Amino acid sequence: MFSKNIKTTLLCGPKILSKSFMFEAAIYWAERGRRVVYISPTPLERRPAVCHDRSNPTVAALDLMRFIYLPDYETLIEQLVKLHTYAAVPSVLLIDDLDNYFTDETIKNDSVMHIARTCALIFHSMKSCSRILKMNAYVCAWTNSSLTNNFLQTIYFRNIWNLTEEDGKIIVERVAIGLSLKPSYKYHKFEDGMRALQQIFDFVEA
Repeated sequence: MFSKNIKTTLLCGPKILSKSFMFEAAIYWAERGRRVVYISPTPLERRPAVCHDRSNPTVAALDLMRFIYLPDYETLIEQLVKLHTYAAVPSVLLIDDLDNYFTDETIKNDSVMHIARTCALIFHSMKSCSRILKMNAYVCAWTNSSLTNNFLQTIYFRNIWNLTEEDGKIIVERVAIGLSLKPSYKYHKFEDGMRALQQIFDFVEA
């Protein structure tokens, strides 16, 4: 399923954390000169809180970030099939709250089949962008339920991270397949939502 030119990441965690981490991902790629399309079911009401050591994005970076608000599955599909036709073809696709498009009430198909088809379309949409741009393309999506501990996640996403929050601490832990090093990050979360990295640790999971 994987193409060496498409780098896919899935973040699994509570919805309350999604906008903070996804917005930071958008800043990260835009500051590196990548054109970013950020898809969300609802508009951002304000700029999400990010890490304490992260400065505000530059004007140049913001110009490379395109925010698209798509409320349902049909509007998502309409945009995915024409990403490669944009005047400024993106090399990074971020999808916040992917579950919103999996649980759309208008969908009558089997849920597993629907999820698989949606993920396949996301993958192939960015594969088309990669071919046009002649460079690697990146996909990062957030799920809080549908793809958590779902066998489909390892079919469509190469990098999978679990995020949990408890007592003002956020743990970001990479899902390892087989015997491999499993890096994890611990953040302190302030009342305003800002995060401060407290610890990085690695361990081997069998």
